[in-house]
Amino acid sequence: MFLMLLVAALAAAPGSTPAPTPSAFALRGRVTDSTGAPLAEARVIILEASRSTRTDADGRYLLSSVPDGTYGVSFSAIGYRPRVIRVTIRGQDVTVNAALTPTLVELPAIQTTATPLATSALESPQPLAVLQGAALGTAQAASLGAVLNALPGMRNYSTGSGIGKPVIRGLTSNRVLVLENGQRTESQQWGDEHAPNVETATAERIEVVRGPASVLYGSDALGGVINVVQRELPDATGQRGFVHGSLSGGYATNGTAPDAAVLIEGARGAVGFRATVSGRSQGDIATPTGTLVNSGLGMTSGSAALGARGGWGSIALTYTRRGERIEIHEDPAEAADATPFQRIGAGRATLTGNFALGQARLEVDLGYEQNRRREFEAAGSEVVALGLRSRTATGNIHLHHSTGGRLAGVVGLSAMRTDVGIFGEEVLVPETTTDNVGVYAFEQLDAGRWQLSAGGRYDYRRLDNVANDELGLVEGRRTWSSLTGNAGVLFRVSESVAAVGNIGRGFRAPSAFELFANGVHEGTVRFEVGDPGLGNETSLNGDLALRMQGHGVQAELGVFRNAIDNYIYPDPTGAIDAESGLQIYDIAQGDARLTGVEAAFDLHLTPWLHLRGGADYTRGHNTTTDQPLAFVAPLRATYSVRVEWAETSTFREPYFQVGGESNTRQTRVDPDDVAPAGYTLVNVAVGTGLVIGPQQAQLDFQVHNVFDTSYRTFLSRYKRYADDPGRSLAVRVMMMF
Repeated sequence: MFLMLLVAALAAAPGSTPAPTPSAFALRGRVTDSTGAPLAEARVIILEASRSTRTDADGRYLLSSVPDGTYGVSFSAIGYRPRVIRVTIRGQDVTVNAALTPTLVELPAIQTTATPLATSALESPQPLAVLQGAALGTAQAASLGAVLNALPGMRNYSTGSGIGKPVIRGLTSNRVLVLENGQRTESQQWGDEHAPNVETATAERIEVVRGPASVLYGSDALGGVINVVQRELPDATGQRGFVHGSLSGGYATNGTAPDAAVLIEGARGAVGFRATVSGRSQGDIATPTGTLVNSGLGMTSGSAALGARGGWGSIALTYTRRGERIEIHEDPAEAADATPFQRIGAGRATLTGNFALGQARLEVDLGYEQNRRREFEAAGSEVVALGLRSRTATGNIHLHHSTGGRLAGVVGLSAMRTDVGIFGEEVLVPETTTDNVGVYAFEQLDAGRWQLSAGGRYDYRRLDNVANDELGLVEGRRTWSSLTGNAGVLFRVSESVAAVGNIGRGFRAPSAFELFANGVHEGTVRFEVGDPGLGNETSLNGDLALRMQGHGVQAELGVFRNAIDNYIYPDPTGAIDAESGLQIYDIAQGDARLTGVEAAFDLHLTPWLHLRGGADYTRGHNTTTDQPLAFVAPLRATYSVRVEWAETSTFREPYFQVGGESNTRQTRVDPDDVAPAGYTLVNVAVGTGLVIGPQQAQLDFQVHNVFDTSYRTFLSRYKRYADDPGRSLAVRVMMMF
């Protein structure tokens, strides 16, 4: 019914804007550079109202039918430092002019994940990394973990190229929450071979919060949050209707791997739409020491979104679908001819509403996701060895409020239900139903050079399991509750420099696998026994950071300490299961501590010379067993030199770049783990914009692992028996139309 109403609205919408309602007014103004010269094609976003536009040739913009309220308005243009200005609309039109200062580095214009109020990345109260623009395009890969791997504090816990789980500061799986456009995703991520099923090819940006974010997101945000963000739906209010889009694609020689993505979007009047289609495939990966048999993949994804907006607010419906087929390379010494593979299908529907209530704003989002995973033991097999199906429904209500001055905040109610079903020959978990409800409040105070934030949350979770003879379980119910909170302070040392401190408490409820496992887990090659009495993991995390965003430099230096109580881990018993021959591990709880440092810089020494680099190190320790934590990668440094030269009428922003990364050997290793040797990789890239008639395309050539170096990453699950990928030549092209 909702979709039919929106389609009818689209058909009836006029080409010009209807008269605004009495409670809706216009936001207009002019965007200029620091000398007062107009900036054409600057982007203006009222994120909380799901509205955006671009400036005309004189730098002027107009957003009509904007409801009363207080908003963060983002102003950005290529080559200029973005600004976020808080604006209050109350009973009359408002004029806001913005002067942008030139910058040689690309800076994120806005962030929405670390706080419920849109702010600049410089002013985020928590450590935040944003991957966007050209950097996001060239980082495209088959898994979310691989896409984010180069960001500070991020690593990729991989099973080949098709399965990559993001690691934030030594924490992964259920300790890192993945969102798609703000909606929580569920992909049975407790499993070592179960990665997030989220498409990044058509995203506008990916925001990564490093550190606990349980106040806003509840359980699983213990280590951080990753939000894959699409841009707001297009808006033709006050202008002619339009349709435009983009086409991107690439090809990599290693694995014979093509990929492509198409995005089409448009608007008429107050109604906007978007549709995307993307896909990729890959054959067996080649390493310097040979080919990894059965390491190919195939993925397809699509989405459709339709929305309307007006003086009353906005409403939108989105549906995404993603299908994957991933092959798993096995240890040749144990099963040289093994050809196991997975099929995963995920579908998500989201209904979002943003409604004006005077100076308050009510935001409602409802989501439903189904994830179906099938694992097969051999190519061509139709017999499901392991089948898992989850259905997750989420509902969130957020009431945003503002005094119209320096204080703004949100109170919210969140609810979630997840049903997990099982099928196939193997059983890892029982059928379960999990219900969670949370209430929270978050406030921000702008006190000039000081910005303060604080929040608190209460969660209640209930898990019901059915009886399962294979796991030795009777029907049962378990409950958990948790109080979390955070407080942050930011001091603007100058316009370009900010010092940030943050302390936060996070939590994670145990997964069904940790509670009820009782048998062989092929993914870890262990016989694992769960503990039905496990309690919540809780953490206390502190961050200190110094940030700089200037004309030719962007830099950040930060340190953190994360103390986790009731940390859940597999504890070897020393006993051997007689039937499988595997060692028995009990799922146990203890205390853990993770500390580390992160540094990154982006420096333009001259308009044509660009230096970028960074380093990160995390030290993880199980203080109960007095042993290093598993899956904590060693010290890494990344670096690149980029040379840009003069544009012509045909070639825009041509560049040549050489860079790489150096990883040390991990000397602090869990007794059951192994540590490959350290290594250095070198990568080269060259690219340019191409003017083709009225259109412009971006063309990039890359060579990964130039010297075909033989290496094994510490977080590769193949590291005991296989190298990581060797040299690969890749070409990428992107065009707007």
